[in-house]
Amino acid sequence: MSELVASICFLIGGFVFFFESQKIRVLRFGSLGGDFFPKMLSIMTIVVSIVWLISSVVKLLKKKQSMRLEFVPGGVARTVVYLVGFALYIFMLDLFGFFVPSVGISLLTYLLLKERARLLDFLTGGIYSLVMVTIVWLLFTRVLGLILPAGRLI
Repeated sequence: MSELVASICFLIGGFVFFFESQKIRVLRFGSLGGDFFPKMLSIMTIVVSIVWLISSVVKLLKKKQSMRLEFVPGGVARTVVYLVGFALYIFMLDLFGFFVPSVGISLLTYLLLKERARLLDFLTGGIYSLVMVTIVWLLFTRVLGLILPAGRLI
């Protein structure tokens, strides 16, 4: 049942992102417009979500399970923490630019996916976050020639 709910949420999110990407002013970066990547990612999210939704419905029909929500202990609290963290991420983008807040949200995501975060997980997650955000930054700025948000404070 949780897969069904998650797939529907991702499907709705994909549609919201697609419609919001229609508002992006089209600027040319080489042969692709500035709206190309958001539209492509939202369409990919929609397609994957539809496949996931169909798979979830088939699994439910095979199991003939009663339709009830199952909550993982701490799942609601983790969701609230992530939503607050994501809201802070959006706010911090304006102040600190792309790099610092992205490392923070990546680390938060890494830690929330762990069942129990230990001190070593903070170190591992920090290194992982730095490496991944650096790769994304290099890919977008150096390879694709795109401009990522620059902060007012940094």
